Amino acid sequence: MAAAAEHAPRSPRVRAIQAIVDAMRDAGREHPNFDVGLVALGAALGLPPRTTVAIFAVGRAAGWLAHAFEQRAAGFLLRPRARYVGP
Repeated sequence: MAAAAEHAPRSPRVRAIQAIVDAMRDAGREHPNFDVGLVALGAALGLPPRTTVAIFAVGRAAGWLAHAFEQRAAGFLLRPRARYVGP
């Protein structure tokens, strides 16, 4: 199956995303995040522009709602207790 995917024709959007991922790897940068993968999936499937933004928002909305329900059940505003110590 992998061999078939390697020889499948790719859209210009998919080729552009692959070029960005390759350039990041070659420059020793961090691996692309979930957003890049979501855009790549949308491009590979030929989804209309900005569809991946809606998919991302739906996924986030579920987490936001769960957090709001958790805060309401706790009766107080939940905040992380960690302190940032970065540069």
